[in-house]
Amino acid sequence: MKHAKHNRTPWVVLGGLAAVILCAVVIFALRGSGAKAKDVEIPGTRGTIAATVQLPARSARGDELPLVVLCHGFTGNRQGDGHFAPLADDLAAQGIATVRLDFAGCGDSTEPYTAYTLANMAADVDSVIAYMQATYGTGKTALVGHSMGGRLASLYPQLGQYPVTALALWSPANGTGLHGLEFLNSNDFAAVEELAARADAEGSVAAWGVTLSADYIDGMRDSNPNAVLRASGLPVLLTYSGNERILSNTTQSETQAAVESLPGGQIVLDSFVNGDHNYTSEDPDTNARLDADLRQITVTFLTSHLQ
Repeated sequence: MKHAKHNRTPWVVLGGLAAVILCAVVIFALRGSGAKAKDVEIPGTRGTIAATVQLPARSARGDELPLVVLCHGFTGNRQGDGHFAPLADDLAAQGIATVRLDFAGCGDSTEPYTAYTLANMAADVDSVIAYMQATYGTGKTALVGHSMGGRLASLYPQLGQYPVTALALWSPANGTGLHGLEFLNSNDFAAVEELAARADAEGSVAAWGVTLSADYIDGMRDSNPNAVLRASGLPVLLTYSGNERILSNTTQSETQAAVESLPGGQIVLDSFVNGDHNYTSEDPDTNARLDADLRQITVTFLTSHLQ
């Protein structure tokens, strides 16, 4: 009996060692050996969500990966006007995972634009955070949002299911209530109110080449993103550009005041005086500088709160 037990011991040890190696291989495969972006379909509450995941090249075994969710603007997509892919590269270099998604009716989404509502956007962010946690073991989470994505990010502490550590807001459309729709007709807010009334009466309305549902209009009317920001107490980075033509001075000043009230609030304006709402320019050198500054400022802010 003792002799037989003695013979099995090396196999038990080797079996345990093999299990450890297998676990290591699985972790390595999931987290990746390089910081390459991967397109995925993430299960959501209404169907699959088209998204792109990017992981750091290396991460310490057993550590939770910090995560950043990138939220695009109205009628945009997960390219984020060309900013999101290089930003994901920069964050991966700092050991931070990212996921960028197409909201309903945008990019590779198969849903109609009438499914584009603040509630559905928040639900989709919930779904991608849950997926990243279950699949890659992500932990601390921050949001980056541009324009309407910035409004969603501002509202997420109220609408979302998961705690977030920090918010980076690029030109958020944070006007109170229907003033969040001022970009639909920046020269005549009465026309925006008329569009909203038609959506309420008819169930939807055409604007900006898409069909907006009454649910989207109601969600905008009932939301106050700057009040949510103040109540959240979160660290917030806020940027606005110098050639902002679709968001009013009132929206910008009210949002700046909300961020200034936060202990971890940071506002950067001077770097973007030559940029438009999308942080782009017709001059190639200026365009490159805007993108580089936007990424550098955002990465510095996020790494300070996620690591």
